[in-house]
Amino acid sequence: MVTRRLPPLKALRAFEAAARHANFTAAADELSITHSAVSQQIRLLEDYLGQPLFAREARGATLLPHARDYFAEVQASLDRIASATAALKSPHQRASLRVCTTPSLAMKWLIPRLAGFQALAPQTDVQLSTLGRQFFDQAEAGSDVLIRRIPMQRPDHTCVRCLDDHLVAVASPRFIERHRIASMADCLGHPLLQAAGEVENWPRWFELAGVRVPPQLPGPVFDHQFLCMQAAMNDLGLALAPWCLLEEDIRADRLRLVFPEPRLPASGVYALYRTEGPVAALARQFVDWLGTQHWNAGGPTP
Repeated sequence: MVTRRLPPLKALRAFEAAARHANFTAAADELSITHSAVSQQIRLLEDYLGQPLFAREARGATLLPHARDYFAEVQASLDRIASATAALKSPHQRASLRVCTTPSLAMKWLIPRLAGFQALAPQTDVQLSTLGRQFFDQAEAGSDVLIRRIPMQRPDHTCVRCLDDHLVAVASPRFIERHRIASMADCLGHPLLQAAGEVENWPRWFELAGVRVPPQLPGPVFDHQFLCMQAAMNDLGLALAPWCLLEEDIRADRLRLVFPEPRLPASGVYALYRTEGPVAALARQFVDWLGTQHWNAGGPTP
C-alpha cells in the first residue's frame, strides 16, 4: 500500500494563485479570502517544505528560482484535478486540450489543419498557445501537448516524431522573375533572409550545393520563421524555410522554389504529450492525427 505524503490542499491552492499572480492580494481576491489568510497558507506550506518559496516585495511576491519547477507541477496537477472533476460531473461536457507550439508552426502548419481535428473530435476545444523557443520550457507542465521542430524529453511523457522535413530556398514570384537567378552561387548576390537560432542553415545549404560562402552572409535576421517567410513574400530576399511551413504559400503561389535542390535535411516536427492522466487518451488521439497531416513530404514537382 502506497502512502502519499501531501501538503494541505488549501496551502497548495494559495501558493498556485499567488505564484500565478505574483501578488498575494490578487490571489486573495481570486480565492475569496483575506490577504492574511493567503500569507498564512503560504507560510504553512513553506514550513511543510522547510524552505521559503517567495521573495516578498513591496508591490508583490516573486517566486524564488528553486520554487519555479514546483509551481509548474502544482499548477498542472490542480488543472488535471479540475478537468477530471468536470469530466466526472458532466460526462457529456466539451473536453479541452491545451496545445502549445511555436508561432511559426501555429500559423503556418497547425491552424490551417485544425478544422480537420475538430471534425474528428467535435466535442473537443483545442486551446492553442504559442511561445518563442527561448521560453518554451515554461510551457511543459501547463500544456497537454507540445509541438516543436526538435525532439523533447520529460518524465512521464511520450515524444512522437509526427513529420519528416527538409529546408528549401524560396522567394516570391516577383523576386524570382525580376532577378533571374541562374545559379546557386547567384543567391549570394541577394539578401538571404534568416530566422534567429537558424543562421547556420544557409551555409549548410550552400555547402550541399558545392558553393563556397563568405564569413558574413548578406541579409537580415528575424525573430521567427514566419516573419522570415513573410519578408520573402514581400520581395525582401530569399528565405530558407522548412517545407512543412510552406504548403499553403506554395499552393497559393505566394512563394516559389528558387531551386528544387538541394534539400537540406531538417529535424522534423515532434509532439510531446503526458502518458497518463485524464486527457492522456485525447492527447494521444490528437498526436496520432498530427501524424497524418503532411500532404506531400517530398515537396512539389518543380
